[in-house]
Amino acid sequence: MHYVSSRAGDGDVFERLRIRDIAKLRSVCREWKSLLESSYFRDLYRTINHRNLSSPWSILYRDQYSNTPLEFFYEKWGLKQSLGSCVSRFLHEVKAANNNKRMGALSLTDGLILLGVSTNSGPNMFCVANPVLRQWIKIPQPPSCSSVDGFLGAGLVTDMNNGDLLGYKVVRYGLSGICSEWCSLFFQIYSSDSGYWTYHYVSTERSIEKRLPSNPISFNGYLHWLCRATQVIFAYDFYAPTEFCRIIDLPQGSAKTPVKADEETLTISCGSLMYMNIDTGRPNQQLKIWRLKNYMSDSSKESWELLWNLMPGIDLGLATVPVAMHPFDKEIVYLVTRKTRYSRKHAYLVSGNLGTKKFQIHKGWKQRHREFGDYQSHMFHQFVLPQRLGSFPCPPGCTLVTLPDPH
Repeated sequence: MHYVSSRAGDGDVFERLRIRDIAKLRSVCREWKSLLESSYFRDLYRTINHRNLSSPWSILYRDQYSNTPLEFFYEKWGLKQSLGSCVSRFLHEVKAANNNKRMGALSLTDGLILLGVSTNSGPNMFCVANPVLRQWIKIPQPPSCSSVDGFLGAGLVTDMNNGDLLGYKVVRYGLSGICSEWCSLFFQIYSSDSGYWTYHYVSTERSIEKRLPSNPISFNGYLHWLCRATQVIFAYDFYAPTEFCRIIDLPQGSAKTPVKADEETLTISCGSLMYMNIDTGRPNQQLKIWRLKNYMSDSSKESWELLWNLMPGIDLGLATVPVAMHPFDKEIVYLVTRKTRYSRKHAYLVSGNLGTKKFQIHKGWKQRHREFGDYQSHMFHQFVLPQRLGSFPCPPGCTLVTLPDPH
């Protein structure tokens, strides 16, 4: 503590800097790195900035046609550009560094992006990247596996401690079973701690639909799959592994067979996993939002807390998708609608304040709707930076690549 107190003058200057500048200053010298990663500086930073503890965040849509993220909404909070702009430019440069191979964002969580890189043969390659620090790491190619097991996608989970990134895991997931009886999940897991791929089979105790959502929500070391057909969430903790996957029934009232026009999604707000449901196919549209209280598998009543049940107050038509909630304000929601009195040829962003029950259509933002695919809730990503940008853990045997800052 003698060292920290002697550098208190530096701390008084550092805590007023932007989070990206603080992260870059770690590489100046050992003294600054030690100070900026100390609990003293963390507490000082939070004390000084207690009124502004929000982080930069963005809502991105993974476009299937251009394979690039489209930005729906953002808050910069000290960044020179939005996270979406930062991500798009960074992905273009990483693609150029990989001989312009086809790549796309598969998962975004805690400031990191999992990139899938196409290869001529064998499984795809993966890169884990931090677009704000402009750093990326190429992960060793996963080993081949049994043809009986079919991979459906990939996700990224992180190990966070008091806002600091300690490590991460790349997860390939698929179904394992015989014929139509898909009763277990199969994982290939790459750990930044060990630098190795491992295998893991997990029983679900219930049959799984053939097609799992392609964008599982990463939160607190878990991946969460919202399964519309069976009205359950499959959740698995990759930092406390067991032989069974948690099965969470959706809240009472939504456990019925879903109406075709119903739309639903999972999102994160104020440190909790939220479930959003909107029944746009009915005359009196209802938007309902529940908070997950615990991961109990037996009773949906004990697992969920109903936070909001209201009518948006504007005619959203039959094509409305719940997108996300504000990560730091559980009264703010975001929707996307294609059928409004303004136009039927564009998709519009809708924001709503649940406390005041006021919703508004942002006519300044619009995207032409796709004739195929449209906008699906599972294709949206809520990308939030941690309040502290620490060092980017590099697995054993890998190389951390840092791109130069753009001019």
